[in-house]
Amino acid sequence: MSSFGSVFAAVFSFVLGLVQVTWTSTNKTSVSIAAPERQDQILECLSSSLQARLRFDLRLCHRRSGWFDGCEESRSELHTVQFDEVTESYRFVSDRLGDELESNAVGIPVRSEAVKLATTAQDIPLAFLARDEQELLNRKDAYIQVRTIFICRGEINRTLAHLSRIITLGLVNAVEDSSGWSDFDLHPTEG
Repeated sequence: MSSFGSVFAAVFSFVLGLVQVTWTSTNKTSVSIAAPERQDQILECLSSSLQARLRFDLRLCHRRSGWFDGCEESRSELHTVQFDEVTESYRFVSDRLGDELESNAVGIPVRSEAVKLATTAQDIPLAFLARDEQELLNRKDAYIQVRTIFICRGEINRTLAHLSRIITLGLVNAVEDSSGWSDFDLHPTEG
């Protein structure tokens, strides 16, 4: 990354709880999302020879006074990583749900690199979140809400999931961990 790119990323990066949002273009048309706090959870899941999933949910919203904020339907990007014993590498699959592209799968030999890749959603176009309605992006009260949902899949977790649904009458799913929604202003006020 160039020195300009490093400075640009540092200036336009916001840490929101478990999620970091960074502008990936100088004209502010796309963002990248990083969830470094999820790395330990993914490593623990992979250490048990299970499949780790991290879902990035994003939605475009605008503030309304005297009422709940208005938000578009959320868009998601799903990252899955698990060890492939045949190739002796980690299989990483990325799928941006709702776009016209197929999912992308790659083999990564080093666990730490697979985990780092799994915790970052790269270059998400704002037009994708706005469903190509430019006026939504131009609103001064527009912002993005972001959350991550971690899922560790395997035999033990399936049993726990069924047991937790029975005990709580379906209200709690023990295998999912949500970061909760965090806000990222598209047009921050200058102060």
